[in-house]
Amino acid sequence: MLYGANGYTGQLMVEEAARRGERPVLAGRRVEVIRPLAERHGLEYRAFDLSDPAAIAGQLADVDAIALAAGPFSATSAPVVDACLRSGTHYTDITGEIDVFEACAARDTDAKARGVVLLPGAGFDVVPTDCVAASLHAALPDATELVLAFRGDGASSRGTTKTMIEALPHGGKVRRDGRLVSVPTAH
Repeated sequence: MLYGANGYTGQLMVEEAARRGERPVLAGRRVEVIRPLAERHGLEYRAFDLSDPAAIAGQLADVDAIALAAGPFSATSAPVVDACLRSGTHYTDITGEIDVFEACAARDTDAKARGVVLLPGAGFDVVPTDCVAASLHAALPDATELVLAFRGDGASSRGTTKTMIEALPHGGKVRRDGRLVSVPTAH
């Protein structure tokens, strides 16, 4: 299932899934938006909001995994993770929000007990860059520091912009010696 399929990144994910011959169930809050998108691709759809984890779990009862593309994830992740733990559904999202990673990590014991994978950060920001970092470490084992920088050619999505504005007053975080450390914005 792809929840948030009608958003900017969600639609890119739908297009790529279709190109690869995958057939995800498309989901989102508003049926009037999700239905036409699903019909255009010949896919199943469901419309439900994220206010009640028990109701979400009902929507996930026959779903192996959900990819959450609806942010800000500080508001959307927790009820979906709760529902996944109830229904036994694997979870991934495209967040770059550190608080969401920490919240998922805090549920690790519950997830393991239920045989559920919780994988936040599968979008560009985190999992792919961790793979780049691991590859560079393997190629340059004597390196003592790694700084990754990326340049994007396009504008941020509306959801990403909203998340960045929400996070501005809180500064940023960096990893030093294996620990997350708070730093000022634009550090």
